[in-house]
Amino acid sequence: MASMPQDPVSAGPMRVVLVDLDWPDADLLPVLMQRPGVSVRLVAGDGAQDPGLRVAEMCGLPRTLDLADLTREIFDVALVGESSSRRTQLESLLLALGTRCQTPQEFLQGGSPEPVHGIEAPLALHAAAFEQSLNGGVLDAVLAEALPELTDPSPLTPSAPLRLGPPRMLVADFGDFPSREARARLEDAIKALVEGSGAGTAELHTAEGGSLSLVAQVGPEDRLLRGLIDLAMELGTPQVVTRVSEPGKGKLWGAWPFRTTTRKGVLAAGAIDAGQDLGAWAHMVEDLRITWDEEDRERASAAFPFTPQREAGWLPALDFRNRIELALERNRRDRMRFELHRLDLPDAPRAIDRLTAWLPSQLRDADRLCRVGERGLMLLIAGPPEAFLHLRRRLLALWDTAWKEEGGLGPAPALVDQHVPLQGPEDAEAFLSAAAVWLAPR
Repeated sequence: MASMPQDPVSAGPMRVVLVDLDWPDADLLPVLMQRPGVSVRLVAGDGAQDPGLRVAEMCGLPRTLDLADLTREIFDVALVGESSSRRTQLESLLLALGTRCQTPQEFLQGGSPEPVHGIEAPLALHAAAFEQSLNGGVLDAVLAEALPELTDPSPLTPSAPLRLGPPRMLVADFGDFPSREARARLEDAIKALVEGSGAGTAELHTAEGGSLSLVAQVGPEDRLLRGLIDLAMELGTPQVVTRVSEPGKGKLWGAWPFRTTTRKGVLAAGAIDAGQDLGAWAHMVEDLRITWDEEDRERASAAFPFTPQREAGWLPALDFRNRIELALERNRRDRMRFELHRLDLPDAPRAIDRLTAWLPSQLRDADRLCRVGERGLMLLIAGPPEAFLHLRRRLLALWDTAWKEEGGLGPAPALVDQHVPLQGPEDAEAFLSAAAVWLAPR
């Protein structure tokens, strides 16, 4: 998929969208409406009291609070308020959409916006960038560094490849990671990949329960690569894009994420020569995943479920399966007792949503939680049978409250609870079989 410059197909009026105007910007709106060759098609803001929206209402212009409306018409230029708290985020979205961007003052002073350079990328990449732009949050900070301001001379110019020396050694053992020696071996291995593929830069990031941190880097920082790293971590799938404009036409940028029992990471490379086989990068990611997963399991199983970085909230199914396997290993070590529960809820979507919003805060640090389908919950409980009895009382009270607050009549419908204990190694097969069946959506 390519996002190319949006040039007018005719000599008609320039189609303009206004976003996040403050009062000085909004005062310019009537001037814009009277300017020859300009058609103000939409005004967008982030709240009902947004100055731009209030002036647009008086002027009878279309207005919206939904950024999705920016994709429903082709605009020639977007005028984003200079003081907008979402400015970097919006410019990154508009870049993906192929819409040129200026401030209202720049536009009225006659400055020409920089042309939008095209990037060929999977549809999922653009969708993820747009979805996160709508949701806000952490992407404000991420894209502020991942993509430059559009006023830069060439925002996506790839970094020049470095002339690197031959690799000293390849990846050996990472059991002592992240020691200085392990980092040196990583950098040597990455340097070999960079040299073999003609890449300009490569980075390895990992995290254990928190934000990503840089572990090894070869070559200069690449701002486009930073954005791909965050998207790969968000989507959980490799992200590869191809440059379709000069300079660097045909070069590849890629980010390959991986997860182990307790950590996550991503290996990324930028400005890879066109036509290069990317399999070597994926192979190295798999080697890292296998080696570190063995280390993670050995480390985590001895302490589980009292791990240093507790996974608060709902776990994805894959992570929940990993915690079940850690429970089996901990039980084999010292016979620590666990229980696995599958709870099936009645068909009451709004009450279920309310319950699932409350439930994570009611769990102990030793408990793990996963949602299965629309009406199923999975609980992994550590300790004696009494541990779940206390939790069950809290859960039923929350369910009754959620039922009543969402307009349910009479007593809340019963919850169906299936459970299997893990008291010793002899229970392991039944425990694992039940987990496989119950984690399947119904």
